[in-house]
Amino acid sequence: MRLLLAICIAAASALAQEMPRYQPHDVPAGVVRVLGNSHMDKLMSIWEDGFRRYQPNVRFENTYLGTANAIAGLYLKTADLALMGREIIPMEDIAYRRVYPASPLEIAVATASFNVPLETFAFAIFVNRFNPIEKLTLQQVDAIFGADRKRGAPAAITTWGQLGLTGDWAHRPLRLHGYEIGSGLDGFFEQRALGGSHKWNPGFHEYANAYEDGRKLLANAGDLIVKAIEQDESAIGFCGYGHATNNVKALPLSEDGVHYIPLTRENVLNRSYPLTRTIYICLNRAPIEVRAREFLRYVLSGEGQRGVEQQDVYLPLPAGFVRAQLARLDNLRESEGQQP
Repeated sequence: MRLLLAICIAAASALAQEMPRYQPHDVPAGVVRVLGNSHMDKLMSIWEDGFRRYQPNVRFENTYLGTANAIAGLYLKTADLALMGREIIPMEDIAYRRVYPASPLEIAVATASFNVPLETFAFAIFVNRFNPIEKLTLQQVDAIFGADRKRGAPAAITTWGQLGLTGDWAHRPLRLHGYEIGSGLDGFFEQRALGGSHKWNPGFHEYANAYEDGRKLLANAGDLIVKAIEQDESAIGFCGYGHATNNVKALPLSEDGVHYIPLTRENVLNRSYPLTRTIYICLNRAPIEVRAREFLRYVLSGEGQRGVEQQDVYLPLPAGFVRAQLARLDNLRESEGQQP
């Protein structure tokens, strides 16, 4: 009996690790209208070329106006697929639900980059290189940055001594740095690190990109955050790992207080690092545009995820994660998808 159970567990594990193959469904000829994140253009080109080998009668109209326009394209019915370079922010969801009764269907299609600036990336928690702190739990991160402490910390953390540092460090105050609240970049941090709270601790310093006339980028917010941490041994902040310098260090993080995961490409790829982010494509739930759904079925396959490997920014999803997203897509009622 035990042997049979072990065999069943091993078989289930092997199935989870096996990437699903794309099995084409019959869909009518026509156009899929794509709107959103301009940084996904190369990846979309790879996916569309691969998809057309199976569905030659489906064409794509791509408009890359940025993530801020993507969700509006769905509720204004000018787009079938919304490319998101970040998570949906509350105002986008509220606007969408003024037209539809529920939020758009958000499908994970790739893992964010490990360390590519100006792209969707995993978040690092940085401290000055002279700071002796070695690791943090997400509960501690919440108590450092968040006012609500939804992860259960008994008190706000305002000094380095509360994190176990001694001597001269014990009474040093933490000085907090991160992305501008409301920028979209803060949204993931609020959900993942602050337990869904939108309330930040006093003294949090916010940073946005700096531009000159003509919208030429003068300084990236991530570079400004890292510079502030370089200049202050008591500073702590979050931004993309691609902004790291030799004068700061990224701390391993733990969700359970036992297993501390460093920010490495491997740990972003396998999604064990707690502040790993995701690339999404959104679509309307009903009526579902059948060609758009079929395209996402291709993206959520071994063929589609190998396409992610052909570009140098985003990372493919693990097989089990792909299967979960594919199940969400395939479990929608067929009656919702009969739009020619």
